[in-house]
Amino acid sequence: MAEQNKVFASNCSIQDCVTTIIEKEGFVKHEVFVKNVCTAGNNFMGELFEIDIKGVTSHGDKEINLFVKQIINNEDFKVYSIPEVYRKEVYFYNELINMYENIQDEANILPQDRLKFVKSYKEMDENAIILENITKKGYRPTNRFELMSLQFAEMSLKELAKFHSLSFLLEKKKPEYFESKIRTIKQSFIYDEYWNELVKKTCEISIAQLNDESKERIRNYIPTTLEKYSIYMTGGLCSIKCLCHGDYKMNNIMVKEQNGLLVDVLPIDYQQIYYGNPIIDLIYFIFASSDRSFRKQHLYYLKDFYYSAFAEFLNRFDVDVENVYPTKSFDECFHQCLDYALMVSLYFYPFFFASEEATHDGNDDLMEVTIKVDRRMKDRIQGVVDDFIEMGIV
Repeated sequence: MAEQNKVFASNCSIQDCVTTIIEKEGFVKHEVFVKNVCTAGNNFMGELFEIDIKGVTSHGDKEINLFVKQIINNEDFKVYSIPEVYRKEVYFYNELINMYENIQDEANILPQDRLKFVKSYKEMDENAIILENITKKGYRPTNRFELMSLQFAEMSLKELAKFHSLSFLLEKKKPEYFESKIRTIKQSFIYDEYWNELVKKTCEISIAQLNDESKERIRNYIPTTLEKYSIYMTGGLCSIKCLCHGDYKMNNIMVKEQNGLLVDVLPIDYQQIYYGNPIIDLIYFIFASSDRSFRKQHLYYLKDFYYSAFAEFLNRFDVDVENVYPTKSFDECFHQCLDYALMVSLYFYPFFFASEEATHDGNDDLMEVTIKVDRRMKDRIQGVVDDFIEMGIV
């Protein structure tokens, strides 16, 4: 209880939200238990808590399990506005999900065929995201260093295809709402001189992991990427756009297993949503959680698998994929944007593979943080570079 009081005292917003939830759920007697969740270097933007409310209502015993992300007000964090990304996630859970549910209701989409999302609580605000703690239902986060299986990739891409499809359906059904609320959601990162210097820093960390033959190639390549990367992230190279997830990778997808077998996936973390090119989400997902061997076998298969899932979901609404994203345009855009994978790997692998022994509290300027990477990064980044040497891009 001492830890609970400490957490609540540090943020009245969370305390007020939990109190409101307790009242709405009809507790006449209750206890609140709070646990701080260690992220092992995997969260730059907030403190995470599990909050269990146990007690009695007029109908008997009741327990509610909450997962809370509390904002870190960090003025030294300059790559994007942390309050802005919290506002994005509040918008997604408090408003956009309802729009998507209505669209699926109108088409009589069965529960098992709908976009999956975690239950949220309307009491959340831009200081704290409040969700159901689905670990209590048997879900677990994946290890950010793990390689994904083909089954995981397929199940996850089905959900991504639904997410993108619903954006196109919303645009079709409510064009004025879409124009004012979705098309205006910008990419969070600020592409200024600070960003350029940070990228140079992280790229040097990536280059240090490469073999000698690759190092000079990549050093010569990096200056050509800075402008093009920002164009990719605003969807500038492809005309067909929708709401994108922005951070769709393995450790932002919860998994559920039974007897050692994967039975379900559940995407989370909508803080980086933006209006842009959906193929960027697809490429990011594949390259963030795979190695060269996996990609040699499955890269183009997964491209086609995603598109088939996208077409199948749209078809449930009697919408022909060729009228939304023609196959030819999709294939052309995928090939045109594929070098984004090399850029994002060079830029972000040092964060993806930040060693658990070298964590920080998120309160530092990223230019000043010493990033120590896990040994597994070496083969992974070399594999990405080898992919693009083979393609003739570097």
